[in-house]
Amino acid sequence: MKYCQRCGRKIEENVKACPYCAVLQEQKPAETKNCKKCQKKIPVNANYCPFCGADQAFFYYQAQQPDAAQPSEKPTTESKLIDSASHHHSQSETAAEVKLPKNESVHPGLKVSTRLLIHDTFKVSKRMGRADYWWAFLGLNLMSLVVGMILGLAITAISQFMPNLVDPTFRLILSAWITFVYITITTAQVRRLHDCGWSAWLILMKFIFALGDLFIIFAMVQPQSLKNRQYTFKEKTNKR
Repeated sequence: MKYCQRCGRKIEENVKACPYCAVLQEQKPAETKNCKKCQKKIPVNANYCPFCGADQAFFYYQAQQPDAAQPSEKPTTESKLIDSASHHHSQSETAAEVKLPKNESVHPGLKVSTRLLIHDTFKVSKRMGRADYWWAFLGLNLMSLVVGMILGLAITAISQFMPNLVDPTFRLILSAWITFVYITITTAQVRRLHDCGWSAWLILMKFIFALGDLFIIFAMVQPQSLKNRQYTFKEKTNKR
């Protein structure tokens, strides 16, 4: 086990990105500094020591080492109090919530958010920000209009040469597109529920006639919550 260089939480030794704050862990940093507590070499921008988990923003009292002639000397009351305070401070800082960006896209928009939506069609083990969701929702609806126009032109062309194939072709293409849209929107709504800090099982509410649609709209406009820290904007890779 080691400690995240950004949030100080315990993570697996071979993890490249922290599953809590999604920050990449520098393996071979170009610039280093000494940890204020254990004195080991750590990345210069690290907030916490990956070896001992010490908060680098806190001043650690370095008690004088006992002389060789006095090996039985005990630490003073003052040093005990300072060490206890530093340990408590480190734990409280580690337990503090680390802020996540509100959206995975740095600048949410019609193009970038729609591309993100399509890329994550089959992913549910992550978050989706509110702005990314609604931009992508608009983009998917515009894509449906374009697909409808292309389908109409294709059916018109087919009807002139193979009239018997018009109906099965229309049904096949339309069914495929509706299935794609339904899966894409549903998984996006699950990721949005994660971002709200709600259970993904609430997605079953959408199957309730009328009431389900109202619930989904209400859920999709909720702001981000960090109560459920299990998910970030990056797909989960750690298996438990």
